[in-house]
Amino acid sequence: MLMLLTITLTACKTKALLGTKVNLGMTKEQVTQICGKPFKISAKYDKEQNLQEILYYKEKTWDDGGWSWSTTITNHMFVFKNGILVAIEQGDEEHNKQQYNTLFVW
Repeated sequence: MLMLLTITLTACKTKALLGTKVNLGMTKEQVTQICGKPFKISAKYDKEQNLQEILYYKEKTWDDGGWSWSTTITNHMFVFKNGILVAIEQGDEEHNKQQYNTLFVW
């Protein structure tokens, strides 16, 4: 019984994973196939007329630290130059404490 409870509680902990699913050198199409539609896109041309794009993703995870109803939104930025992934950056994290009713019936 104790082992089952331990497995259940530790299985609830997750970490931000989007940044680990892609690799530098991938195409924009490969990244969107893995990560899905981005939350936001920005694009511009640099001085050499190379297209630079940033795809922004938000990933919802549960806070580490055991049994918790709080969530974290991790922002990821994937930077492309002429359609090739050249940088992977993790942006700010937003910590959201969930409100829950503490009136339990035993």
